[in-house]
Amino acid sequence: MRTTLNLDDDALKLLREYSHTRSLALGKAASELVRLGADAPVRMQMVNGFCTVVLPKGGNKITTEQVRHLLEDEI
Repeated sequence: MRTTLNLDDDALKLLREYSHTRSLALGKAASELVRLGADAPVRMQMVNGFCTVVLPKGGNKITTEQVRHLLEDEI
């Protein structure tokens, strides 16, 4: 199936590297990475009655300002 994707420059670079090192067409590489991401295990835990995702240590912190910006983009 043909479709158009708008990717960030860094994501496109990673996709091209991935496809090149595996001798895959860009679309095949994108499909493979989407499937890998969808099948990736997610650790969950209950915190004060809420189900939360356990993130790896050393990961980037998400600020309130980043959340506000993302919410504004959706409106």
